[in-house]
Amino acid sequence: MRALFAAVITLFCLTMPALADQTVVGTGTPAMDVANVQKAVDAGGTIVLRGSFDFGPDGRVKITKSTRIRGEKDESGHLKTTITGGFWTFYSPLPVPGATPAGTGPIVAVHAIHFHRAKGTPLHFPYTGGLDVRGCTVTDTKPQNAPIKWSGGDSLPFLAGVVVGNRLDHPAKRIKRAATGVIRIANNRFEMETDKPGHTAGYGVLVDWTSGADIAITGNVIRRASRNAVEVLDNTLGPKAAGVVRIEDNRIVTEDEGIEYPHKYGPNGIVTGWYFDTRGGVDITRNSPLSLVGNRVEARGDRSTGLLLYADDIVAICNDMIMAGGDQARGIVQTGSRGFFSHNRVRGEARYAVYCHPFEALRGSSNTFAWTELNDFTGYKNQVLLGGNVNILIGTPPALTDKGKGNRVVKAAPCSLPEISPEGESWEPVTP
Repeated sequence: MRALFAAVITLFCLTMPALADQTVVGTGTPAMDVANVQKAVDAGGTIVLRGSFDFGPDGRVKITKSTRIRGEKDESGHLKTTITGGFWTFYSPLPVPGATPAGTGPIVAVHAIHFHRAKGTPLHFPYTGGLDVRGCTVTDTKPQNAPIKWSGGDSLPFLAGVVVGNRLDHPAKRIKRAATGVIRIANNRFEMETDKPGHTAGYGVLVDWTSGADIAITGNVIRRASRNAVEVLDNTLGPKAAGVVRIEDNRIVTEDEGIEYPHKYGPNGIVTGWYFDTRGGVDITRNSPLSLVGNRVEARGDRSTGLLLYADDIVAICNDMIMAGGDQARGIVQTGSRGFFSHNRVRGEARYAVYCHPFEALRGSSNTFAWTELNDFTGYKNQVLLGGNVNILIGTPPALTDKGKGNRVVKAAPCSLPEISPEGESWEPVTP
């Protein structure tokens, strides 16, 4: 019976017609362009967008089925497909606003499209079971008034290159299982300049409140975000401890000034860990393993931070911070414990290059900072501040402010082991 059942299923699959790729050509007329793309997306499958599209000030395509949307490139690799306008241009809505979904959201890929003059964000995915945004460009995004209170009013001027999670759709709290699966945001260019950076919460990549997601943000160029170029916060582990966060090889230049929301420090390069509920950053049943490798951040604001970290057990290796001289700025801020930091570099001027200090539930203790290069750094206060306990600094002893207990400096140059094989002529046994 099992063999017969398998044969029937195989025959069924073979006789089903394959869903052919759909090609949609831009007309430049908002009503037609939105309707044509929506019709293709409703059918699902792979959609090729060709030419220039105009979505007007409020055009939106809702994605409810798994689909792949891609533009075209010329022989030099430049993007040929452009979508102008739109308000949350590509949007995967929650089945019931504010409610935990019963099932997994659509798996969505968006490749090689230039989004220009969208409102809020051109790429908004509160509900997804997997996402791949790759090789896109976002320019001249217009702020929206998000329903988030801040010191300047009841709504927050907000813009972003891409948003994953329900931060905009339902800002009161994380909705369980709304955004999950494999999330890849890679090799995009986000130009986030705005006319009023001091009054606009500007982000390049924002991934908050996912559940059990495998998140990788790699190889992106992000310029002039007025709040956080990359924000990845409060992403919880799923069943069987599923979930991981990797932030690698991004190139970031912050805005010169930024909005004081939710605190005065900014604009920042990479902000990750647990901020809305810092207890998650110390809870091994919720805290996703997090690594930052090979990122380069130019932090230009007077209160900017290169890496602003809110979790235990973070690994940060070979990141390069360039500080523009702000007297309240800091290169690397670690508030969690048991982090491993190796071969990072901080250049320029700031209040501190490394600032390790407790914050709410996070204790800032038992971290290892190995071979942090500070040769070209000048601190207004000092090079390093340790406010937690039992941290270890390895390498050239820095100019240190130690406000904790049991912190230790180990003077040691980087080393490499000799290339000696036991079978080689240079190896000799030791006679007892």
